[in-house]
Amino acid sequence: MKVRESNYELLRIISMFFIVLWHVIMHGEVNLKTSGSVSFFMNCVLLLSIFHVSVFMLITGYYQSKSTFKLKKLLSLIFEIAFYNFVINTFLYLTGLVEYSNVEYLKSILFYNFSSLWYIQCYIIVYMLSPFLNKFISSADRVTLKRLIIVLLLCFSIFPFFSDSLMYDTNGYTVTHYILLYFIGAYVRKYNLNNEFMKNLNKHQKQLIYFNIFLFSFIANVMLYYFAQYLVGLDSNILNSIGSNLINHKYYYSNPLVIIQSVSLFMLFGTFKFTNKFVNYIASLVLGVYIIHETEAVKNSIYIWTGIYDGNDIFGKAIILKVLIVAIIIFVACLLIEIVRRLIFKLVYKIKVVRYIDGKVVNFIDNLMKIN
Repeated sequence: MKVRESNYELLRIISMFFIVLWHVIMHGEVNLKTSGSVSFFMNCVLLLSIFHVSVFMLITGYYQSKSTFKLKKLLSLIFEIAFYNFVINTFLYLTGLVEYSNVEYLKSILFYNFSSLWYIQCYIIVYMLSPFLNKFISSADRVTLKRLIIVLLLCFSIFPFFSDSLMYDTNGYTVTHYILLYFIGAYVRKYNLNNEFMKNLNKHQKQLIYFNIFLFSFIANVMLYYFAQYLVGLDSNILNSIGSNLINHKYYYSNPLVIIQSVSLFMLFGTFKFTNKFVNYIASLVLGVYIIHETEAVKNSIYIWTGIYDGNDIFGKAIILKVLIVAIIIFVACLLIEIVRRLIFKLVYKIKVVRYIDGKVVNFIDNLMKIN
């Protein structure tokens, strides 16, 4: 069996760690409770790492555009979410670590708070649409596909950014945004841009260009944010409005600078060629990391348990190291939990009746949907 190249698998791992780091800062409200140089540093970390979920969908578009829809893969993801949702909420309910009423507990295990996993929702929808998206991608010529990407960028990124979302209210948390990224990833794969784009340059020259674009888009976003703060402080309603708009868009995944940052990093990793089974194995676990630490009850409590969210206290410089340590602990702990879950599922699947029921369910839904 051919081992998948590990360049984009490594990028998955890096992206997921930055997602965890992002959540520690945002959900722990660290960015709101710092000042001076610490506040500046935290804002830089957030704007540096904001590529994370966009890169995930670029990778999905890159691989899935050449793959077939597998109902079993979709059901496995749904069962994984259901498993964690039930086990985590039941454990917290029985141990009293989180206070639930009986109604709240029932709601929690019945996906009532599934909105906390908003990216998983978008991913599932895009994955279900992938057969239709792939059919268009395979039949479209290069000019048509390029024009579609440009139109999607204009409609869902550039125009909303400059018009304060008057044309279309988007912040990059929508399915339309991830369909755009899916098309970009697919375009890179279909036309072999990792090799063909700037093919007159050697690998190291390409890497330098992609890294500089990534760095420039990050610095531009930081400068734009602080320039926007300056505009908000001026005695002008028009400039105040422009500044407020720019501030609102700084953390939007649909921000054109964030898209440039994400695509340039994606292209940078496309220049790396290596295979490593350990990297690929860890990369296969990282979606579980997202599901575990973003389950609603965990999301609302873990930053209190770890001492990140600490009432109205203002953080000093020590918070920088603490945020990093907490992010590493959450990331590694969730990886270990996901490894245990996989072992449990593997043992359960060895039971003959489980395999029989699984096959019947998949065949029933497959026939019902008429996918094949």
